[in-house]
Amino acid sequence: MPARAVYSQKQDKWIKKEYEKAYDYDVLCNKSAALMISFFRWYPDYFCDLCRSENAVYSLELPQRLMMRIDARYRNSYETGSRGLTKTYTKLLGKMVKGILWTGIIMRYCAPNYKQAAALATQAYHQIEKDYPIIASAWRLKNDRQDMFRIVTDYGSEFTMYAPRGDNCGETIAEEIGAEGAEKFDMQKYETDVLPTCRIVRQVNQKIDRTFINGQHSHISNACSKQNRAYSVHRNNVLRDMIFGEKYEGYVIDMSWITSLMGNLRDINYIKDMKSKLSSTDFLREMCARYTGTEENPLIDEATLARSQKLMAMEDKHCGDPKAIYVVSHDVSYVDSQINAKCADVVVKLTHFQNVAKRDKYRKQVVYVDAYPPPNSAYLQAQKLKDLWRRFCLNGGETTYLVVDAQAYGTEVVEELMKPTSDGTPPLCCVNHRFAELEQPRALPVIYPLKAGTRGATDEDGAMIQYAQIEFEQGNVEMLTTNVLDGIEAYKRKHGIKDDYNDRKIALPYQKSAELGQQIANLKTQVSGISLKEIRRSKGIQRDIWSALKYALRYSQILEDSLKKEKYRAKSEWAEMIAGFNGNTPVASGKRNDLLSLRRR
Repeated sequence: MPARAVYSQKQDKWIKKEYEKAYDYDVLCNKSAALMISFFRWYPDYFCDLCRSENAVYSLELPQRLMMRIDARYRNSYETGSRGLTKTYTKLLGKMVKGILWTGIIMRYCAPNYKQAAALATQAYHQIEKDYPIIASAWRLKNDRQDMFRIVTDYGSEFTMYAPRGDNCGETIAEEIGAEGAEKFDMQKYETDVLPTCRIVRQVNQKIDRTFINGQHSHISNACSKQNRAYSVHRNNVLRDMIFGEKYEGYVIDMSWITSLMGNLRDINYIKDMKSKLSSTDFLREMCARYTGTEENPLIDEATLARSQKLMAMEDKHCGDPKAIYVVSHDVSYVDSQINAKCADVVVKLTHFQNVAKRDKYRKQVVYVDAYPPPNSAYLQAQKLKDLWRRFCLNGGETTYLVVDAQAYGTEVVEELMKPTSDGTPPLCCVNHRFAELEQPRALPVIYPLKAGTRGATDEDGAMIQYAQIEFEQGNVEMLTTNVLDGIEAYKRKHGIKDDYNDRKIALPYQKSAELGQQIANLKTQVSGISLKEIRRSKGIQRDIWSALKYALRYSQILEDSLKKEKYRAKSEWAEMIAGFNGNTPVASGKRNDLLSLRRR
C-alpha cells in the first residue's frame, strides 16, 4: 500500500507512514515447514497419522508408537518384543518416515535368513502401501533377487539389506539379532562386516548436522539365551549407555504378550494358542520377552556361568604371592584345520578360602586363556607349553603344575617335556612318576599326565564333569569378565600402564575367555550308564578350551584331597593326652557309671 504523509508535532515536519505493509508469504511458508519437519522428526507416529488412508487395515497403537519414538530419538536401542507385536512392520514404517524427513540417509538392514527376511519386509512394504500410500509413494522398491530388499527415494535415502565389506552407511538395523537354532543370526558377519560400515556423518552446507543422530544402531528381537552375544554383549552395552551414558544415548525395553494384548494388537485367543503349543522355555522367550538359560540339561546353567565371569584383571605371569598355586592345563591337538580343532591353554590360580565353611577348598581363578592352531610337531608344542609354565613359576616352580592329556599324541608331548633341557632349567617329571624310564636325575615332579576315560579310568570323565558342576554352582570358580574393554582397563590400572600399544595383546585372554563361555554354553550332559558324558549342541563349536579347564579342575581336586589328608593326619594338641589312656576311656565315679562299667565287663 502507498504511504501517506502525516504531520509530526514533535519533529515539526511531515513524515511518511505506511498504514498497511505487504508480507512475504514465502518466508512464512519456509519457517512453518521447518517447524513441522522438526516436530515430525521427534514424533514420527503423528506424521503417519496424517498420511494414513481411510481404508487402512492397521492404525498405530501405543506399543508401535513407543517403538517408533525410541528409534527416532536414541542412538543405541535394543527392543525385545513378543510375537505378534508387528516389530518388522513398525520398524520399516519408522525408517521410511525417517528417510523422507531426513534426505540422503543410508540404512542397512540385517536378519538371520535374508531370503525369508526379504519376503517379510516386502510383504510389510506392500501393506504400508495400502495403509500409508503417501509415505510409500516417496519410495521405490528395487528388489533384484529373492534374498534382497531395497527401497530408495529420489532424494538419496536408501534402506537395503545389502551391506558389503568396506561400504558406507549412516545407521544399522539388526532384526532377530538373538535368533538361535537352525536360522541363527550371523553375529560374526554383523560385527565384522556391517557395523564397521556405519561411519557416514550427515552434513548440511558442509557442516555437521548437530540435530541428526549419527552412528545409530537399532536392535530388535525376541528373547534368547543369556549366553548369546545379543544379550551378553549388545544388550548389556545398550543398557549401560541407558544408565550411565549421555542423554538419548541408549534405550532398552522389553515388551511381553501383555503389551500386545493391552495395546489391541492381538486377541487373547492368540496368546492361549501360543501357550498351549510352545514349551515353557519357548513361551518365556517368544511371548514373555524373558531371557533364559539353555534347556536340555545344560552342563552349567547360564545364570551360574554368568555369575562366575567376574574376574577383572587377567594374569600373564606369576603374581608374586608365594602361597598361590598355579595349574597350567593343556589340551593337546595334532589335527589340521579341517575340523577346526586347536590347542588350548588354561591357567588356574589356586588360593585358600579364608572362611571356615570352605577351609578345605581352593578358590579357582581362571587367570589366563589361550587357543591356537597346533604346532607342526610335539617338540614345538611342548616348548610353547613349557614357556608358558615358566612365566607362572616362582622359587623354582615347585608350586606350578602342568596338566596334559597324556593319551595318543599327548604322550609324545609329555615325553618331550621330560627330556633334558639345555637352557639351565631343571628337567621335569610326572608327579606319579609315570614314564619312569625317561625321568632325569633331580627332575621336578610337576607334570600330571591325565588319562581321561569312562568307568575304571584313572580320571573318569563323568567324575570330572560332576566336580566341575559342583565347583561352579558353589561359586568356587571365577572366570575373566566378558567385557573386554573393562578388563583391559583393570589390567592396565593394576600394572600402571598408561599407553595403548599392547591393548591387543592384553585383550586376547579376555576374548578367549568369552569363547570359553560360549563353548560351555554349547554343551549339555547326557546320562551314560551310571555316569555322565557331555554332548555338543552345535558341532561347529569346539570344546578344546573347556577340556583344558576341565583337566585343570581335575588336578585341583587332587590337590584339595591331598590338602585334607595332610591337615587331618597331623596330631592335634589333644593327641598326647588321649594316647595316655591306652584306649581306656576314664569314667567318673557314681552308681550309674559303676553299673555301666560292670555291664561293659
